[in-house]
Parts: sequence; C-alpha cells; structure tokens
Amino acid sequence: MNPAIGQGVQPSQDELKALGGYSDKEVIAEPPGRDEKDVLESPLVDPVVDLPFQIRDATTTSRLMVDTQEVIEATTIVVPPGQRGIGVTDVVTYTLDRNLKLEAARQDPLIAATKIDVEKSIFDPNAFATFSVSKQNRPVAGFFGGGISSVTGNTEVTRVWNSYRGLGSAQADPGLGVTQKFTSGMEATLKVENNRSDTSVDFFQPFAQEYNTDISLDVVQPLLRGYGPCVNLANVRIAYNNRMISDEGLRQSVLNTIAASHTAYWELVFSRVTLAIAQQSLGLAADLLRENRIRYRYGDLVIVEVYEADAGVRAREQEVIQAQNSYDNSMDRIRQLVNAQDAVQDWQIPLVPTDPAIYHAVNIDEDASLDLAYEKNPQIRQAQLAIDNAKEGKVIAYDAFRPRLDLFAGVSETGLGETNGESYDNLFSGDYTSWRVGVNYSVPLKRRRERANIQAAKYEMEQAQVLYNDVRQGVLYNHREAVRTIKSLARQVTASESRVVAEGNRLEKQKISYEQGVTTSHDLLEVQEDYAQAQVQKIRAVVDYYLALIELERIRGTLLDTLGFEIVPMVRAN
Repeated sequence: MNPAIGQGVQPSQDELKALGGYSDKEVIAEPPGRDEKDVLESPLVDPVVDLPFQIRDATTTSRLMVDTQEVIEATTIVVPPGQRGIGVTDVVTYTLDRNLKLEAARQDPLIAATKIDVEKSIFDPNAFATFSVSKQNRPVAGFFGGGISSVTGNTEVTRVWNSYRGLGSAQADPGLGVTQKFTSGMEATLKVENNRSDTSVDFFQPFAQEYNTDISLDVVQPLLRGYGPCVNLANVRIAYNNRMISDEGLRQSVLNTIAASHTAYWELVFSRVTLAIAQQSLGLAADLLRENRIRYRYGDLVIVEVYEADAGVRAREQEVIQAQNSYDNSMDRIRQLVNAQDAVQDWQIPLVPTDPAIYHAVNIDEDASLDLAYEKNPQIRQAQLAIDNAKEGKVIAYDAFRPRLDLFAGVSETGLGETNGESYDNLFSGDYTSWRVGVNYSVPLKRRRERANIQAAKYEMEQAQVLYNDVRQGVLYNHREAVRTIKSLARQVTASESRVVAEGNRLEKQKISYEQGVTTSHDLLEVQEDYAQAQVQKIRAVVDYYLALIELERIRGTLLDTLGFEIVPMVRAN
C-alpha cells in the first residue's frame, strides 16, 4: 500500500482500482455540471418535477400562483378528474367500518362474554346414567341330610360337611339420575336404580327372578365454606366485570382509531397544502430565473445572478419532490386505516381532502371538562372494574378460610317384586321408606394456603387501588397538557397569520428593491423561502390545533359522542 494514502495525498487511479476494484470510469465519475448554456437555455423547471403543468413563461407562472394560492387559502376545493374527494367524516366512517385492527378488537368482548356462560354452567343440571352386569359362581357346603332320631323320635336335619355344591348368581344394575348445584351452595341428586337378580343352586330349579327398584334424593347444604349466593356467584360477577372491561377496552381502541383517522386526514390536508406551498415557491424561483435570464441577455445583470436564481430553482425542485412524497405517504396511511385493498379502485386513485383546515376558536371550561374525563375515560372505568374484581377475590379467599361444615340429608323408597311392574307398585306404597341426616366437618389444621390466599387478595386489592389512582392522575395531567396545548396553539395560529402577512409585505418590498438593483437574487430567494416557511407554519399550527382538540376528546372519552357514534355494550352486569 502506498504510504501516502491516509496522509493527505490524493491516491492515484491505479491505487484506487487495486484497493476497491473500481474501473477508471467509476473512479472519475462525477455529477454532471451545468455550464452557462444549460443555465441560460434549459427549461425553467426540470420536467421530472411533478407540477400541474410546466412553467414556461410569465403566464404559466401566474397561473401556478393562482392555483396554488387557492389550495393554500382553501377558497375553493376542486377535485380534478380521476381523483377522489374525501372529507374527515368519510375517513372516520370508513375506518370504523373496515379497519382490520378494530375488527380484531371487536372480538375481545365476544370472547369475554363466553366466560360468563362458563361460570354460570356450574349451576346447570347434570344428568348421569349407570349400567353394570355381574355374575358370580362360588362354592358352598353340601346341602343337608337327616332322619328320625332314635332317642327323641323327632326328625333331625344334619349338614353333610364333606359334600360341596355350586351356588350361582347374576345381576343387572341400570340407573339414571340428575344432579344440580344451586346458588345457595346446595347440591341435590335425584337417582333411580333398578336391580335384577337371579340366584340358583345347580341341583334345584332356578329361583324366581327378583326386581329391586330404588328412588332416592340426596342433598348437601354447606353451612360455612361455600354458603350463600355471595360467594357462589363471585366468579360470575368477575366474568361480568371482565366483559365490561373488554367493552371499555374496545371503546378505548375505537377512540384511538378515530383519533388516528383524524390525524391521518389532517396530515393529508397539511401535506397537500405544503405541496402547494412548495410548488408556489418553486414558481417564484422559476419566475426569478426567467427574469434574470432576460436581464442578463440585455446586459442588466451579471451571470452570477442567473446562477444564483438557477440554484434557487434546483433547491425548490427538491422541496417539491419531498413534499410530493409526503403527500403520497399521507394518502397511503389513510388507505391502510380504511383497509382499502387493491380491488377498491376508487381508493387507489389520488385522494383530495375536501374539508379545509380553517381555524375556529373553541372555548374550554377546564374544570367541567376534567369532571367529564373522570366520568367517561375508558381507562378509569377499567381501573374501577379491576377494583371490583379484587373485592370479589377477597370474598373467595375469606370463604376458603372457613371450615367445611356440610349438612346432608337423604330419603329413598324401595320396591321389590318378581317383575318390574310389581317392584314399581311396591316402590310407591310408602312401606319401605329410608332416610338419613347428618353433618360433615373438616378443616386444615394449619391453613397456610388459605392464609396466604387471603394475604394475596389484600395485596391485589391494594394494587388495584394504587393503579386506579395512577390512571386517574395520568388522566389529570394528560388533560391539563391537552388544554394547555390547545391554548398555546390558538396563540400560535394568530401569530402565524400575522407572520404570513408580514412576510408577504416583506416579499413585495424585496421585489421592488431587487428590481431597483438595491438587493441581489440571493436576498430575494431568502425572502421567498421565509414567506414559504411562514405559510407552512401557519397551516401546521391550524392542523395541530385540530389534532389537539381531537386529543382532548380522546382523553375525556367523549370523541364518539362528539362525532355522533355510539358503541352499545352487549351485556351488562346485574
């Protein structure tokens, strides 16, 4: 490697090729320059720059000034052929109807609603059925022998110990029943069972079949743990609260999406006006270049003034290209919000906003507005419902700490017969009624789990309260910031309007000074740029003012009400 490289000495082309593999053409390639002929004879504006029409002379320049000023001042909204006019209401309506993220968020309350049925299902009756068949064949001692006692003269029966026979039995046991839990905690079971039994000894004829039918009702009522609707419906109330939390979550998503649609629309307005300002600024620079060329040809100016004006045009061309790109990006953001697929052709063409950004002052009662935010902000409502859920968790935890003391009772009727009909007749005779009643008691000796759950429930309650206070505090400061921003932007709008007037007057005076030879092209171009920036800052202040109002409505949770939209919750807790 040449040691001169890196020491301020320009390396040769061969050295550069050896280092990077570049060809001679690539090494010495430079942007094409603009000689005097190009500066004097080339088109005023490069054709690659997107303008409504090409600037060629004073007439086309004047026409461009008029057209762009109409866009800037929003005196008339003209939707050119082949373009689609949209208003802010169109964007909001289409967004609510078609936005994919919002469509996904709408499923959350529906999913949460299914959990309510899941929790209620523990109180649904549950039917059951049983059926079993069995057969037994077991040995028993032989039957009996006997005769006449020689002592007493009576008949005697003696067992034959060394004789064995087989005793067989077969049974079929079908049964049906239903069980249900009630909100008081009581569980009841109604059951019907039927038993058929055949028994025989192999050296006798089979005995008659026996049919045994039982009907029973058993209930268990908790007296301590699990007693009453308060604890047994706790999980149902939590499910209802979660459903309402999902409602508020959906409401928050809708508010955010509507705010995003407003932002997208007003940014489209801003980018369109900014493009018009950039085009107007380019037109002014191009007109200066045209005049300087003429004056140079007549010997009134030196060539450097033409170069100065030409450089100003090229700088404004870049600004127009950047503004056009921002305008295209703003249109795509709206298309994404409204889910405008390629198949929806009228959304793929250029979009023209038809609601202009015209400043209207709004007076805000800060205290009344803050009270409304505390009442309707979805995040505050969610935090309140989280506190309610924490309270239900404490109810469940304290109930689990209680000992289990259950009262149980049962009653049954039995029928027996050689046929099913006979057993059913005997079943309802009332002669074979059985009953039982009692209590069951159990308690963990240490109850560490129960104590830990109670402590955890207390912590969760404290946590929910702290989070509620944090959300409420966040709403307070966000609301104050939004109101302060609105007031500040109102003053900025007034100041920017005054600046536009001042910069416009300054530009007119600068033109006169330039024509009189007092100032240079550079000075005039700077004043033109200042005038363009003043116009941009004015429209920026107006757009930001609109967006600040939307942000305040979003913080208060009243954006839907203000726009006339409503979300009707599917369920509400009793």
